[in-house]
Amino acid sequence: MGTNEKALDEIIAKLERDVAQRPRDIPLRLQLTLSYMKKGRREDAKKSLEEILAMDKRSVDALYYKGILFADEGDLDTAQESFEKAVQINPKHGPSHYFLGKILALRGNIEGALKESEAAVAHSPGNPLAHAQLGEIYIAVGRPSDSEKQWQRVLELDPSNLQALHNLGAIYTDMRKYQEAISHLSRALRLGSENPGLHFNLGLCYLATGDNAKAITYLEKAHELEPDNVATLNTLGEAYATSNELDKALGTWKKALELRPDSIFVLYNLGLGLFQKGEAEEAKAMWQKCIEIDPTYIPAYKNYATACTMAGDLEGAISKWLEANRITPALHEPYLALGDLYFRNGQYDRAEDYVLRLMEKLESAQGVPNAPDKEFKASVELLYGAILLADGQSGKGVEHWRRAMELDPNFALANAAFIGKTLWPGLIEAAQNAAKTEDQKKAARLVGSLVSEDVAPQPPKPPAPEKDGAEKKGGFSWFSRGKKK
Repeated sequence: MGTNEKALDEIIAKLERDVAQRPRDIPLRLQLTLSYMKKGRREDAKKSLEEILAMDKRSVDALYYKGILFADEGDLDTAQESFEKAVQINPKHGPSHYFLGKILALRGNIEGALKESEAAVAHSPGNPLAHAQLGEIYIAVGRPSDSEKQWQRVLELDPSNLQALHNLGAIYTDMRKYQEAISHLSRALRLGSENPGLHFNLGLCYLATGDNAKAITYLEKAHELEPDNVATLNTLGEAYATSNELDKALGTWKKALELRPDSIFVLYNLGLGLFQKGEAEEAKAMWQKCIEIDPTYIPAYKNYATACTMAGDLEGAISKWLEANRITPALHEPYLALGDLYFRNGQYDRAEDYVLRLMEKLESAQGVPNAPDKEFKASVELLYGAILLADGQSGKGVEHWRRAMELDPNFALANAAFIGKTLWPGLIEAAQNAAKTEDQKKAARLVGSLVSEDVAPQPPKPPAPEKDGAEKKGGFSWFSRGKKK
């Protein structure tokens, strides 16, 4: 028996003698209870608490310690009941609010956990654990700014708190406040942290700020510390690719797929890398796997269809976007893509059909959270105007270009790729001739400034039955990072 344990036994023996002499002295009994708990004599501690509560059923301290005892044993029902009684008797008892919040969070009652944790902070403002718990819950309910304040308070109370430094670094990374994130994460590193998530987030920050060499250094360290983390491998592959080390990127993504063959983000990125290598069919196969795993994953449709378009296979691109539209009819992007592709293919009636259906959806989405932005709506107006101009309705067409300019003064530059590859000089001439107002003339000039002399109109094609979207052809944007858990 060590010296400390022997001393504790002596303290317990003395307290037991004192309690025998003063059996109704509740503070004395609480001291004995705490000594039992410290010694690990749980049953003696429970008995002591029950004796106290028999004398004073409103003893908040006894209820609090009873809650801790039963929580430690995994009896969350009894623990929760004890903490609830404690805060009913004393609503300002911060420690009971704290543990009650912890239990409710474990049980999935996030709303209740939030309420109790806020009360814990209000009544125990100097408790860093209460602020930390509230910070975690604010993240869980999507309130990162409030979480940031709690973790900052933790650091004020405990400047070397690694958890606070890690979490603030992660929050600032998500907020794209990369310099603040780097500052906090580097501070944790200097304090000796070897948390792989810290190195991962530092890698993300340096990748986002263009310092690819440092990004690779930290991501490689994160991989060394946690070699089977697929999110780390995926992001490390992105860093290699961004640094023009494409073979390393491909090898890294393939290694990630060995660990998790169904990772959509890795398959997506591997497709991008293969496409960069000129292996278009292999790239499309990766994106097709993404779609098979998650039929609603629009980036894969987009890249597949773009690869088809770049190869001159408009029918293949149309087929893939039709498949996306069938699977995700509520999404706007497939409608715009189909309108664009049918227009390029000379199927103006079908292009108009999809654009009009999209415009109806945009009209009904006004005022709805996450509604399409003005830039997207301007792209729709530009395309519809081009369709009308191609159909000989020049006055209506140039008016829609004016509306596009009204929505987004930079609409032409934002859609330069579409204008330069799709519209032809004759269309611009028709728009300029039909323009009546100064704004219409300006819109026509803006579009015309980006038109290539080499583009010729597609001859109008008669309507044809739409193909089943199941054909394995058919979108192209750069990396799609899966967030580290």
